[in-house]
Amino acid sequence: MASLGLPTAREAASVDSRHVRHARLAEVVTALAGVGLILFAVMADRAWLDRHLLPHLFLQRSEQILWWLVERSLAFAIGAALLLPVRRRVGRAFRTGRGGDLSLNILVMTGAIALALLASELILRTGNWARIERWAQSEEPLRRADPLLGWTNIPARVGGENYQGRVIRYTLDHDGRRIADAAHPLDPRRPSILFAGESIMFGFRLNWPETAAGRIQASSGLQSVNIAVNGYGTDQELMRLHQELPRFTQPAAVVALFAPTLLERSLDNHRPHLDAALRWHPARPAWRLERVFKNVLLYHSTAQIDAGIAMTHGSLAAIVAEARARGAIPLILVPEFAPEQPTERVLRDRVLAGLPYVRVELDPHWSIPGDGHPDARANKAMADAVLAALAARLPRQHIS
Repeated sequence: MASLGLPTAREAASVDSRHVRHARLAEVVTALAGVGLILFAVMADRAWLDRHLLPHLFLQRSEQILWWLVERSLAFAIGAALLLPVRRRVGRAFRTGRGGDLSLNILVMTGAIALALLASELILRTGNWARIERWAQSEEPLRRADPLLGWTNIPARVGGENYQGRVIRYTLDHDGRRIADAAHPLDPRRPSILFAGESIMFGFRLNWPETAAGRIQASSGLQSVNIAVNGYGTDQELMRLHQELPRFTQPAAVVALFAPTLLERSLDNHRPHLDAALRWHPARPAWRLERVFKNVLLYHSTAQIDAGIAMTHGSLAAIVAEARARGAIPLILVPEFAPEQPTERVLRDRVLAGLPYVRVELDPHWSIPGDGHPDARANKAMADAVLAALAARLPRQHIS
C-alpha cells in the first residue's frame, strides 16, 4: 500500500486531527465575531444612542432612531448568522480539508474590498475636496477657501438663486458681510449690532427684509452687521468676530448663534479649528471615506462630544467677553424647532451655563420647504425675541 503513495493510518489520523483543530479554531473565531456583534446590538440601546448620537438640524430625531434601529438590526442579524449557519459551514469546510480554499477566498475578498475602498477614496479626492466641500463651491452665497477660518464669503458681489419659484438675492460687501443692497454700504461709525453665526443667522434662502438681521435693523434703527457664513462652527464664529468687531467704533450689541442641533460642527477637525483652550489648529488631514462613514454611522465618542462642548462653551464665553470689552451687549440666540428633545436640553444647559442667551421655540412648520432652514416666520420670531432681550439692556435711544 505504501508503494502506491497512500498515507498510513497514522498519517491519515494526524491529518484528520489537524483539520479538526483548525476547524475548531475557525469556529471559535467566527463565533466570537458573531457574539461581539450581538453584544453590540444589545448594548446599543436608547441610552447609548442619546450618549453618542448628537441632534442634527437636517435629520429629525425620529429619523436618527430609525437609522439606528436599522444598523442595530443589521448588527444582530449578521452576528446571529456568524454564530449559527456561517460558523457551521466554516467548521465543515476545515474538517473536510477545504479550509485552505476558504481562507484563500476570504483573502481575495478582503483584497477586493480594500481595492474598492482605495478606488473610492481616490474618486472622492478628485476636485477641490481638501479645504471646502464641493457643494459650497456652486451653492449661493459662494465661498472661497481661507487659511485661518476654513472658508469665507466671496466679497463684493451679488449672488442669486431661484428656489421653488422665489428669487433670492445675496448682496455681499467688500468684506463678505451680507447687506441690504450695494447702494447702502455699512458705516463703521454708526451704532451697530453685529450678528455672528452660520446659515441660520445669514438668512439662507431668504431675502434681506425677511431675515432676523434685516428685521432688527428696520425695527431698531441700529445698523445690522451680518458677518455670518454658511457652514460655520462656533469657533469660526469667534474667529470671524475677532476680525470684524474692531472695525466698528460703536458696537451696541453682539448677537451670536448657537443651536444644540449644530454642535456636531464643533467636533469637525478637518478644517482649521480651535480646541477647548481656544488654541488654533490647522485642518487635520483625513481620509475622505472617514467622513462618509461618520455621516452614515452618526457616532461620536463621549470624549469627542465632551471636547466639542468645552470648545463651544469657551468660544461663546470668549464672544461674550469680547463684546463686553468693547462696551457692547452680548446675547446668544438659541433657535430650536419644537418640541425640544431631552438631549437638546442637556446640551443647551451644558454649553450655555452662565452665559446670556435667549431661547426661541419655533413652530416645526416654520421651515423652508425642502430645505429645513427657518423661514420668514421663524426669523420674525427670532428678531422679536432678540429685540425684547436687548430692549431692557440697551440705552433707550438705541431701540425704537
